[in-house]
Amino acid sequence: MMLIDKVALIHGGTGGLGASVTRRLASEGCRIYATYKSESRLQHPATPPDSVKLIRTDVTDAHQVHQLFETVISESNNVHIVVNTVGGYLPRKPLRDVTAQEWDLMMSINLKSAFLCTAEALRRMDGQTYGRIIHISAMAGLRPLPERIPYSVSKASVSLLTELVAQEVKGTGITVNAIAPSVIATVANLASASGEDTSKWVTPDQIADIIVSLCSPAGAAINGTTIKAFGGL
Repeated sequence: MMLIDKVALIHGGTGGLGASVTRRLASEGCRIYATYKSESRLQHPATPPDSVKLIRTDVTDAHQVHQLFETVISESNNVHIVVNTVGGYLPRKPLRDVTAQEWDLMMSINLKSAFLCTAEALRRMDGQTYGRIIHISAMAGLRPLPERIPYSVSKASVSLLTELVAQEVKGTGITVNAIAPSVIATVANLASASGEDTSKWVTPDQIADIIVSLCSPAGAAINGTTIKAFGGL
């Protein structure tokens, strides 16, 4: 339990990926706060009931994100680890068919959520000698594909945000990194797979293990990096 007594805030901590991250960090001794957006999507992670505090938050809303961090700090005095697993994607379509609303949705759920949680985390971590901020980018952000333009642009921007913020915090003990999965083998993604070799997909537990490694003492050596987690793709 190398992260015992660390306070971790998992954005989207009850989702297909977030629940695995929540369980894994809890197993390492973290005190966990996890966000969810709506009651209809609430799936309590399989951890002891008293190990996770769930807080309903729209992480694309600046006021709600601010209040979220206020709650965590008021109860735990610190926040050491912030992991943003919130994200979304659109069906494939050429740019000419993308609406302004769809473009804004990708920029909001993928990029704005990363900006808001990073900015608040940095304010709260100021002066700390340990801090970890971790985002989820995507293979499509590093290897952009046609007909996935809004998604690719938003995820590429997450990686760029990660790299730039890491330069601002270098030498402080705080690190900012991202993980770029290919297709994550969540229950929802597996259910919608049609004839694909899902054995090549990266699993939520594998990503959670990478996150624990980044949060470890050895993870202090990694800053501003987007780790490719492409599995067999």
